[in-house]
Amino acid sequence: MNRRDGKDRFEVLDAGRGICALTVAFFHMPLAHPLLQQSWFPNLQFCVDIFFVLSGFVLLHAYGDRLATGRQVFRFGLMRFGRLWPLHAATLALLILLELVRYAYLSRHAGTPVATPPFGAGHRPIEIVTHILFLHNFRTFGDYSWNFPSWSVAVEFWASLGLALTVMIAGPRARLVFATLAATLALALWWVSPRTLFVIQNWGIVRCLFDLFVGCLAYTLRDALRLPRAAATVAEAAAAFAVVAVVALMPQGIEACAASLAFGIAIALFSHGRGALSDLARARPAQSLGLWSFSIYLLHLPVIQAFTTAMHAVELRTGLPHTVILGHDRYLDFGSGAANLAVAALLVAVTVPLAALTCRLVERPSLAWFRRNDARLAAAIADPAAERARVAAGGAALVPR
Repeated sequence: MNRRDGKDRFEVLDAGRGICALTVAFFHMPLAHPLLQQSWFPNLQFCVDIFFVLSGFVLLHAYGDRLATGRQVFRFGLMRFGRLWPLHAATLALLILLELVRYAYLSRHAGTPVATPPFGAGHRPIEIVTHILFLHNFRTFGDYSWNFPSWSVAVEFWASLGLALTVMIAGPRARLVFATLAATLALALWWVSPRTLFVIQNWGIVRCLFDLFVGCLAYTLRDALRLPRAAATVAEAAAAFAVVAVVALMPQGIEACAASLAFGIAIALFSHGRGALSDLARARPAQSLGLWSFSIYLLHLPVIQAFTTAMHAVELRTGLPHTVILGHDRYLDFGSGAANLAVAALLVAVTVPLAALTCRLVERPSLAWFRRNDARLAAAIADPAAERARVAAGGAALVPR
């Protein structure tokens, strides 16, 4: 760990977050590459569970001792909103802009064949409202509404409030409570989705809560995994191998809940940063990916939308790439598996510098603003009349500085 902004930060875990973000981006690339046919490929969705477990671990570390009162929980909620919503709103606005461009073009070129009409299913204006309110995962419009990877951002916001209330009631070291809640939520997850852990629409909140409390449980067991350098190096190698094996081999039924336990153990181990793999994770490229990971996660879908829109226009004129249907989904095909794989990798690579830009222009300024103003913002929302009186009397207004 290092000291940054007065808080302990797990640098090694940040690097892991970056790797997972790249993996999710690659998983969503709509290219008919040969990896789609591999039995393990759908298990790349476990990266979302790693995100959730990691969030539970880090949130308990950062806020556990500061969630003793309702006011502290309220301020926690504001900070989570400030962390998650601005970039979510910015990427949603980018997708709306792309849809407006499609609408303007097709209005002037009537009869142009399209896969989906502008502002059609999945892109209806009413769905914008549910995205703005972080409600698009709750019995609304299906899995693929606007920036569909943001379903996990929406449920994490609401689930983290549940985590905060639990910590307020039970305390930050309530290991038995965390274990009981994780076990109960695993059973609930099996009840609502017995065939797969990868539930999204409607019940994604259950999956998220389960993973968050696994992360909290892992944090309470963290001290047991503080190892000397040599042992830590061996343990980190074994943990990394175990995570890869779990992702490659774990079936998707209720037993997949054990994957989150494996992720929690690995996160607790790497949080100490004592082994040789941790040294690699502290290298600048890995740390940069960690810093940009949230932007990579949310921005890759606008990159995909812009690319597929352009390629459909090219297809009408050249015949390449072809659009093919695999299962229930549309994919682009550039003529060979190798070409498709290269294009998918290129799109992921293009997303990274764009994510660095949105991190700099959206993520960091918005979070800094919420950090500067969180006490006054909480007071203004809790007692707006008193805040207006204070401002009228000469107090500072809630404006960016």
